[in-house]
Amino acid sequence: MLVMKRILFIAALFFSLNVFGQGEMLSFGVGGGLNTFFFDPTLDRPLDSGEKSAESVLSFGFTLSSRYVFFFQNTNFGLGSGADFLMYNSKTKLDGCAVTPSYDQENGQSFDLIESFSDWEEKERMFSFEFPLGFYYKIPFSDKANMVAGLGGKLVVPILARYKVSEGTYAVSGYYPQTNVVIKDLPHHGFVNSQPYASGAIKTKLAFAVYGELGFNFSISDKMMFYSGFYCDYGLTNVLNDKRKKVPDLWDDFFVDNESVFATRIVDKVRLFSAGLKLGITLPSNNRDQIASGTRSEVKTPSRQPTVE
Repeated sequence: MLVMKRILFIAALFFSLNVFGQGEMLSFGVGGGLNTFFFDPTLDRPLDSGEKSAESVLSFGFTLSSRYVFFFQNTNFGLGSGADFLMYNSKTKLDGCAVTPSYDQENGQSFDLIESFSDWEEKERMFSFEFPLGFYYKIPFSDKANMVAGLGGKLVVPILARYKVSEGTYAVSGYYPQTNVVIKDLPHHGFVNSQPYASGAIKTKLAFAVYGELGFNFSISDKMMFYSGFYCDYGLTNVLNDKRKKVPDLWDDFFVDNESVFATRIVDKVRLFSAGLKLGITLPSNNRDQIASGTRSEVKTPSRQPTVE
């Protein structure tokens, strides 16, 4: 309820300030670049072969965006908002073991649960709606061109996030220090060797980010301008749901059957990042010259001349 009140207050402030604006711009764009996840996967020790590697591979995605910006009276400063649709991609590669201290309730013994990944490759993808709000500054070059820079914050609303394992094998074993025994290949106890090639959903939540934009508008007609520019977003908060199953349970299905590595302690947090090029069009609500040059057009009423008879 408090968040909703704040959103309504910001919206009311946004539209009330519009009454005093001197110019407006509505723009639509499509772009792409490095739209990816920032995270740091960790493993505890190498495989028996001596290999240990855990890495995240940055990937590309796309963005669709809309912006409405109005400029304050007699200045080139403005306030803008809009809506974006983004696709994020990343890849996780694992070679090594994750070791979790556990307890065998059936036998009443403590043991180390060992999850081994060999040539593991998992791809992650997320689609989201994002709602920016920021300040803008316009630099006019002429009556047919200008530059607009923006800086602000974003609310990120994930709508679909999934993963897919494309390569590798996964094995679960248990080391019992009391007897110095490693138990493998007992599926009814959860010690399995598998090559699952699983896929499924990733648990996410709302996130916040800061963004920056730098664009150029060039007039192509009296009512339309061509837009080209750059965008960059950086996530401030973890997009992964806090209710993830971070520690596997020996007597439940292991995460590879229905969960991503994003659901385990191998990945602690994920931040969003995007940067790339955007192209589109700008539709000024006032005439082209006013928007491009930053001047306020005036309507002159012809003065009545005295009639000489």
